[in-house]
Amino acid sequence: MGGYCCPNVSCAQEYLKQGEACPRCGTQAQEFGFREQITLLKEKKSSKYKEKKAGEAEKEILFSDKMSDDQIRAKIIEDMHNLTMHEAGTGWMRLGALLGSSTDQMLGAGFKALIDQNKIIIRQNELLLRKIEALKNENPSKADA
Repeated sequence: MGGYCCPNVSCAQEYLKQGEACPRCGTQAQEFGFREQITLLKEKKSSKYKEKKAGEAEKEILFSDKMSDDQIRAKIIEDMHNLTMHEAGTGWMRLGALLGSSTDQMLGAGFKALIDQNKIIIRQNELLLRKIEALKNENPSKADA
């Protein structure tokens, strides 16, 4: 009770007709039994899920080798702006806010601020490391001394 499917796990095309080539990846349709077909479709969905998660993770990553220095600087500025807006909105640094707000809310706001500050520091360290590497590559004889 199976059918013909595109056997390429990374291809989104599922069902095909006998002898048909996949319109997305060009792979020839193969016949699968019922259980084999279910396994294949689960693998395809898992592959789509992994690609989606990888895309989401790339958005959340602090920096990568693919990012230029300007892109990292832009992220630093964005985080500094977010930190400033968060502080202005919650007033987590003001004594009055500590006295008038619940402890949990203040702790949460404080932790959020610390996390944002750490992101900024990590990105700044990456820029410094890149600059040091560039200087070391410009003057290899001085780096060994």
